[in-house]
Amino acid sequence: MMESPRVGGTFRFKISIGAAAIEKVRKTQPAAYMKICALLVPREMKLEHSGGVKAMTDEQIEDAIAAIKAWMAAQKAGEGAKVIEGEAEVVPSLPAPARPTKAS
Repeated sequence: MMESPRVGGTFRFKISIGAAAIEKVRKTQPAAYMKICALLVPREMKLEHSGGVKAMTDEQIEDAIAAIKAWMAAQKAGEGAKVIEGEAEVVPSLPAPARPTKAS
């Protein structure tokens, strides 16, 4: 069973059956995977703006500002940052190709 894709930077799919097959296609055939993703996105989206900030109460605006400040403080503190620990390793490379010689 597949749900609608959600936009959050990337598409995320919740699949109960066939997750392994989708993952295999994603890794081995990225072009086919992207085509599948594109087919799942609606061709047209109708967006309607509501009143926005003007329609919000003072309390809602204060809550929104507090949430934004908390989010910004968390970003500044580095919460949620992904840290990859490890050591670089030397990988042997192939020898340089031989230069062609001039035939006389």
